[in-house]
This record gives sequence, C-alpha cells and structure tokens, in this order.
Amino acid sequence: MSIDVVRFIQVFEQEFAEAKQLLIKSQALSSNEAGNISLRIPGEERVVIASLSGTDSGISAIVDFDLRGSQGSLTDNLKEVAALHVAIYRERSQVNAVIHTHSPYLTAFAIAGRPLRPHATQLLGILDEDQEIPLTAWGPRYAPEPVVVALREHPQAPAALLANHGPFAWSERGVLAATRLLVNLEEAAYLTFLAAQIGTPQPFPSGAAKRSRLGWSPA
Repeated sequence: MSIDVVRFIQVFEQEFAEAKQLLIKSQALSSNEAGNISLRIPGEERVVIASLSGTDSGISAIVDFDLRGSQGSLTDNLKEVAALHVAIYRERSQVNAVIHTHSPYLTAFAIAGRPLRPHATQLLGILDEDQEIPLTAWGPRYAPEPVVVALREHPQAPAALLANHGPFAWSERGVLAATRLLVNLEEAAYLTFLAAQIGTPQPFPSGAAKRSRLGWSPA
C-alpha cells in the first residue's frame, strides 16, 4: 500500500498536538510532561514517533522496526524508547498507535508494584472484571523484554505498567484513541487510590463487564 508519507506525518503531528492538550487537560501528564507517542505507518515496518516533553515536543521522526534507519529529528532518548514501541507493535500486529507517559497515579501503581485491577467503572469498558492492567517485571530504562513477557501473559491487555517506571498503552484506532484509553486508565488509578484511603477497593461481581456492555433496560 502506497501512502503520502509527508501528509501522514502532518496528520500525526496534528493529532499529537490534540492528544497532548487532552493529556494536560486531564492532568494525565507528569509536571515535566515526560512521554512519547508513536503511530505505525500502514503496511510498513516503520513508525513515526515524537516526544511529549522538551524543546522537540511534537517534532516527529520516522524509525524503522530494526532501529537502524531513521528520518527526521531522532534524539538518543527517543531512539531508545522507540525500541519498546516497536516491540509492542511486533507483539500486537493489529495495534497502530502506542503512548507512554509518566501519568502520576498509573506511575504510582507501577512504583508500588501493583497492577491496576478493575474496581472503577471506567475499566469495565476496557477489561472484564477478572482481568487487569498488568505490572511488568523491572527492566533497565526501556528494555523491551519485561513488557513483551507481560503482553504474552496477558494477550487481551490494552496497556501495561512498566515496574518502577510508568504506563504504556496502545490502540488499533490511532493516536487519539490510545490517548483517551490512557486518560481513562489514569482516572481509574486515581479513583482506586482514593478508595484505598477509605477502605478496600471492592471487586465487581461476576459477569459485571458483560452486563455493562449489554446495557440496562427496564423490566
């Protein structure tokens, strides 16, 4: 499939800007705005990726899956994290967008060594009541292996918490969908944290996710 790469990058950078504003509005970024977003180029083993923080925020670069070829402004840090993005694309061939942030409450779960379980309603549209956003093993910097292991152990998971680091989330529907997913996860983590200050966060009853998806109707 042939695409106009220049136009593709323009659309990516526009959606990237919208995604960053959504993250800021939702307070889903850390104070230094650390993070990055990538989008797979359709039909190719290449991604366009950009950082959420710093003077090069929103300035995209194209990276080959083998990480040897690149175009645009590719910093050492962005190349390093691109390896983890690429590992997710390889494990989830249907995924076309990946986002990584240091969102405060999701990152707190990662630092505390806790997966995010579905106690909050926001997660019922994302997970079944017996699933979770998994916690990976620790790895140096952006080592792909811990996340790859978690993806294989949790084949339905739409995100993972990199131990002592922060969340990665992905979507089949593009940059904004991946960003909205992460915002929902961050809100669920925040509410779960608040609930833990009052008592023990309660699990949903068996079948809650299915019943929620079917919706309510009067008898």
